[in-house]
Amino acid sequence: IAVPGKTAYDLWLERNIKEATVLREKGADNAFKRFVNEQLDVLAGLRPRLTTDCDNLPGSRLLDGRFTAVQQAAGTPKGRTVGHEHLRAFIEDVKASGLLAQLIEKNGVRGLTIAPAA
Repeated sequence: IAVPGKTAYDLWLERNIKEATVLREKGADNAFKRFVNEQLDVLAGLRPRLTTDCDNLPGSRLLDGRFTAVQQAAGTPKGRTVGHEHLRAFIEDVKASGLLAQLIEKNGVRGLTIAPAA
């Protein structure tokens, strides 16, 4: 399994994979190159990048489902309630207005899901 090292999914693989060898590389580009050059069976990474990699490698396929998920978050320092409320309102607004979905589509990012309203 080729994987960009020092990532959340690399850590998951390290803790959970017992019957395969995890080959860590510096960055997604190097992991992809090793996957191709050594004709490895598996390349692990974030779905948007893997989708692009599949497009660039005839005969490859992206499996359904996932083995882990990277959930993003935003926050403010403890005690900054006004800032917290502004940040929360902004995030909910860009989700509800469709702006976030539009930006994802505009930038050609595939394989992402937007969290439901809080």
